[in-house]
Amino acid sequence: MKIRLVLALLLVPFPSFIKKAVYRLFFGYRFGRGVKIGLSAIVVGSCTIGARTRIGHFNIFYRTKDLRIGSDVIVGVGNRILGGDLVNIGDRCQIFRFNEINSILEPLALDHFEPVLEVGAGSVITVNHKIDFTDRVEFGENVVFAGRNSNIWTHNRQKAGPVSIGRNCYVGANVQFVANTSVGEYCVVGLGSVVTKKIEGDWSIVAGMPAKLVKPLDEDSKVLVTYPTRPDLEPVVEAAAD
Repeated sequence: MKIRLVLALLLVPFPSFIKKAVYRLFFGYRFGRGVKIGLSAIVVGSCTIGARTRIGHFNIFYRTKDLRIGSDVIVGVGNRILGGDLVNIGDRCQIFRFNEINSILEPLALDHFEPVLEVGAGSVITVNHKIDFTDRVEFGENVVFAGRNSNIWTHNRQKAGPVSIGRNCYVGANVQFVANTSVGEYCVVGLGSVVTKKIEGDWSIVAGMPAKLVKPLDEDSKVLVTYPTRPDLEPVVEAAAD
């Protein structure tokens, strides 16, 4: 791994087409057409990146066993994605900048854990978030992990547990998730909330310390969970269940 890291770091200033050629030849990575890689390094076990995906500058992908990035994904600037058995970033996702996304290597955990990150198609992770996937973290499709400084923790000193955020949820800034928690689909998680349990229910506002279902989404708030996460995507037309 150290030799691969040195080679990948030496490749950083080279043009994208040279990086991809060396990655294919010496690392066995696979790239779709039109993939662009900026001043970034990818040092993982296996890597597949779909067509037209763009990886910006000063990102590092390191010591993940299996990295899968879909088509038309945009990875911005200064993101660190480290460790884990699997990182699977779906088509049309965006990861903006300065996010720390990592799984602890060889954690001291008493229970079974699954170091996997699944990010559903069309999801967005904005700026300065911390996502620990020592145990499984799953974002449904079109999740917006918005604002800044939200944290997901899947472990404490010895125990680990998964975290799940349902499709089309909008998570505000400074939200904290602890292990063994989840939020349903089409929910808005209010700024500063602390999610400490599995919260069932869809099309609702989730808020508080600890967080709970507050009320159903009104018509004005539904735009937060139905508006397209990127201008080139179609809006969600599914209606809330009666």
